[in-house]
Amino acid sequence: MVRLAPRAASITHHSSRARNQPPRVATRPHPSLHPTSALSEASKAVLHTPALSEPALGYGPDEGDPSLRAEIARWLTAFYQPQEAVDAGRIVISGGASQNLACVLQVFSDPVYTRNVWLVSPTYYLACGMFEDAGFGDKLRAVREDAEGIDVDFLERELNKSEERAVADGNLEPKLKPPRPWRKIYKHIIYAVPTFANPSSRIMSVRRRTQLLRLARQYDALVVTDDVYDFLQWHIDPSSTQLQLTTAVAPRLVDIDRFLDGGPRDEFGNCMSNGSFSKLLGPGCRVGWAEGTEKFVYGVGQT
Repeated sequence: MVRLAPRAASITHHSSRARNQPPRVATRPHPSLHPTSALSEASKAVLHTPALSEPALGYGPDEGDPSLRAEIARWLTAFYQPQEAVDAGRIVISGGASQNLACVLQVFSDPVYTRNVWLVSPTYYLACGMFEDAGFGDKLRAVREDAEGIDVDFLERELNKSEERAVADGNLEPKLKPPRPWRKIYKHIIYAVPTFANPSSRIMSVRRRTQLLRLARQYDALVVTDDVYDFLQWHIDPSSTQLQLTTAVAPRLVDIDRFLDGGPRDEFGNCMSNGSFSKLLGPGCRVGWAEGTEKFVYGVGQT
């Protein structure tokens, strides 16, 4: 387990210390769990049906194949059971969760104007390198958890300090990246794994998710949630006839953002959900999706 540096301290110095730690234990599914037969049958069905194979192998729309987006929307609706069904227009197809994060940072952040990237500590260590590559090496900040999840009281105090510094420095408008009709540069990025967090395995309470969303709206922050583990849940009783649970243990922040206090503050919203099939079909299946407002996912599709 790699833990972030103390609260509100830059974590860049921690990277060098992490290199001297014992190797982390990598977990991989046993090859017997790979759904080779199902993937083979599905591939044959698609490739032998021109109405499916031609759009699947063509360039297609920027946001991805419409039928795949619609099917993912139906699947997410059945699992999360939000107040209203997930619309396919809120889904964009990608090359996996890591690509999603990279694209989001390209479009919606600016290493000069965006004040900080806030990470729930302990965090998924591979995300740190992606934030560093996006220019945020000296702007990464750790936020510890309490019993309900991310410490929002501490986060609010630090967000306020960060805003005061930005005003004092005259960092009031984005200047590095050109304006685009599908782009919004957020002042802050908050990264979290709300359900079955990696590596802590904690679940953020619904109350805390709501508090975090309100804080993000107040400080113009984008909450990036890795929701890749939500489906990996089973009954604690191994004798149960239904081992795998079929509905989510908690609502996603992206769904809370849809309805909280009448809905998002603007067309982009303050949360995106990061999803991937790599945790469900196999690590080599680099296919994923991002969910957010229609304008937000359109922007992701332009990268």
